[in-house]
Amino acid sequence: MLCQEWTILNESGQRPIRFTSFFDLAYSGGGKALSYPLEEGAFAKYNKVQNPGGLKVTLGMQGSEADFDEALRSLDFYRKETEKLCIATPAACYDGYTLESYSYQRAVNSGAGMLVVELTLVEVKEVETRTTATVITKPKNPTSSGRANRGRAQTKEADKDVCVCP
Repeated sequence: MLCQEWTILNESGQRPIRFTSFFDLAYSGGGKALSYPLEEGAFAKYNKVQNPGGLKVTLGMQGSEADFDEALRSLDFYRKETEKLCIATPAACYDGYTLESYSYQRAVNSGAGMLVVELTLVEVKEVETRTTATVITKPKNPTSSGRANRGRAQTKEADKDVCVCP
C-alpha cells in the first residue's frame, strides 16, 4: 500500500505512534551467497539466503508532557510485543516489521518542547512449516538384535616370562 503521506500503521491499520514530523528513513537489506571451494582456488556459488531487512526511522513530535509520555508508552509496548508494523511512504511500503529498539532525545538546541525518536525496526520473515506423521507398522524390537563381534577374546592366560611394554 503506497501512501500520500509518511506514516506508521499497526496490523489493524491504526496509527499507534502519534508524531508530527517524519525526519528520515534508512533501509538496509542484504543476503549471503553460499559457496564451496573448488580446485585451483576457485569457488562455486550454489545458493543465496536473504537476510531480514532493517529500517532506521527518525520521528519528531511536538506537544505536551502528557503527549510525550503517551508516545513513549506506545513505543515501549511495541518494543516488547511481536505485533508487526507497516511503514508507508509515497515511494514504498515496508510491511511486516517489528520494533526492535528505540532511542529518544530532548535537547535545548533542538527544542526542549520537541521529542525526537529514532526507531530501529527489523523485518519479520514468516515461514510455513509442514509436518508429517509416519506410522511404523512393524517396528523392530531393539533387544532382538544379535551380538556384535567386537574382536577376539583371549582364551588363555599370558605367560609370566613375557615382558609387556607399557
